[in-house]
Amino acid sequence: MEHERNDRTAYLQALQQADTLSAGGRAALGTVPSSDPATANSGAAPQPNMVEKRRSPRYKCEGSAEMTEVDGDTRSWASFNDISMHGCYVEATSTYSVGTSLVLKLAANGFQVSAKGTVKVNDPYLGMSIAFTEMSQDDRARLRSLLQSIARPSVVMGPGIAAAGLREPMLVISDPAAAVQALVQVFEQAGDVVAG
Repeated sequence: MEHERNDRTAYLQALQQADTLSAGGRAALGTVPSSDPATANSGAAPQPNMVEKRRSPRYKCEGSAEMTEVDGDTRSWASFNDISMHGCYVEATSTYSVGTSLVLKLAANGFQVSAKGTVKVNDPYLGMSIAFTEMSQDDRARLRSLLQSIARPSVVMGPGIAAAGLREPMLVISDPAAAVQALVQVFEQAGDVVAG
């Protein structure tokens, strides 16, 4: 149990650090070099350091979640930071108990999705993992469209997903002083155009 909590904590920390990735969050998080001798020196993609329990890849996404207990009338609002076809992780300081059934209204990237879900993991004062249990065909189609809108640049973790995506070529500056001088000249010339 303690090992699973450490894995969840490590995942949450990695997710927060993803915001600082210079590659736009394109790498899968939570990876370490493979301990499999067959692939250790083969240049194969790193393997996740946690056992992936999800049925579909999850994607980093910032959205809002409105939650109401089934047969309840008190609403709460929070944000979610990753989502898949089968669930999401909601960040909330006030969480529901594991097993609680919820009615969810999710909104992100211009898409709105309604579903019923069950709390699977409760991380007190941090958030909770919610598995979707019921969803209309229309909402499932909207969820699929939402995932397609965010899928390429923001894979967080999933079975069989390589750690590195397509990378854009990076400009290498061999002489930083010359580069700064060139920028100064550009701005000085622009100032002459505006002033003149």
